[in-house]
Amino acid sequence: MDKMTVFRRLTAGFLALFGLLGMLISPAHAETPLSLADIYNPLKMLKVELNLPAESVASLNDPATFKVYVPGTLTMSVDGRTSGSLDIQTRLKGSTSLFALNETPSFKIKFKKGPTGLGYLGLRRLTLNALVQDSSKIHEFGSYKLFNAMGIPASKTGWARLYINGADRGLYVNVEQPDQVFMAKRFKDVTQHIYEGVAFKDLGLFNADGVADSGAFLVDYGWKVTPNKNDLQKLIDYANDWEQKTWYQGLLTVTDRAALIRAFAVENFLGHWDSYSGPDINNYFLRSNTRGKFTYIPWGTDQTFGENRKSEVLGDTFKLPLISDRADQPWAKNLRRGQLYVQCINYKPCRTQYLLELKAVSAMASKIKLGAQMKAAAAVIEPVLAVQYANDQATLTLAHNEQNRSIGYIAKRQTEVKALLTRYKIK
Repeated sequence: MDKMTVFRRLTAGFLALFGLLGMLISPAHAETPLSLADIYNPLKMLKVELNLPAESVASLNDPATFKVYVPGTLTMSVDGRTSGSLDIQTRLKGSTSLFALNETPSFKIKFKKGPTGLGYLGLRRLTLNALVQDSSKIHEFGSYKLFNAMGIPASKTGWARLYINGADRGLYVNVEQPDQVFMAKRFKDVTQHIYEGVAFKDLGLFNADGVADSGAFLVDYGWKVTPNKNDLQKLIDYANDWEQKTWYQGLLTVTDRAALIRAFAVENFLGHWDSYSGPDINNYFLRSNTRGKFTYIPWGTDQTFGENRKSEVLGDTFKLPLISDRADQPWAKNLRRGQLYVQCINYKPCRTQYLLELKAVSAMASKIKLGAQMKAAAAVIEPVLAVQYANDQATLTLAHNEQNRSIGYIAKRQTEVKALLTRYKIK
């Protein structure tokens, strides 16, 4: 047998062997992995299966340990692709929306660190919100869409149908967590600290207090390397400059001033009363770089688009004034709004910039067809809602009504912005 014949037979044998291996690892026999685009895709429904041992279930049903991380496993899948079973730790999240595991809780989930120190697909954490404070179920989707369209660093969102130990728990919104991974993707410089504001606390002179997990501002990231709040104190010092001109100029030193004012404009267009620029002074992160310069990151956007949780009357919209020192929230009256926002609207150069940003936000809502996008999102989640509320027609009807009202809110807000611009002679 000549060498060429031997070579051909060996080649044929290898090809046959590779063909057999190909059959063994074909899609019918192997899992196709997910991508980040699958996890944060608002046009798809991600199936999320959370499996918890008995000890973890008991802990998450005990109010004393609601916020203590417990072990479990997680599997995510969509369109035949799957993550496979992942080791995770999870705890419950929320304040006024904090519920036990056997109710309708929201979750913070941490992935087990891999060899690179990161978790799954580079993510360290997932945040699954149960949407209990959003009757429409589409406010977070629409809000973060508008923030991102305006160039404000904000979360991506996706949908999740959650199963816990095999039981269908219905619709959740999967919100990208503003952690160090988020910051690394959106900023070219190095993150020093990520601060999370505490409700009703503000940039008062003595509010750079406490340690990482205490005080008026909690440190989500950076304490290990920089165990102090000196950068926050510097921000507070500038924020409390009594002279308006030097205050406004000083903001350039310690903040991305343009982005800060733009974020306030988006919050107010959305009617986000549970924000920093609203009367709750709540739901935001402050990210500092190693030069001590801060960027504002929005959060907690479920109670937006005029959501009035105090009333379920069809068309009953809660209105946050577009420009005011004080404002109501559904359960309290005449509360002072965030200090930086109030200082801004009371100093003409800053107020003018804020009004110009409102004009840009209003135009952007039309440019990206925000209402149409929210309508498309409502269609994606409708099959899950129909099952989830099969025995609760009143809640399903409320969701439909709130979806329609929220989409209609956009045009009404645009009319209000136009009138405000006319009042202040902004062209």
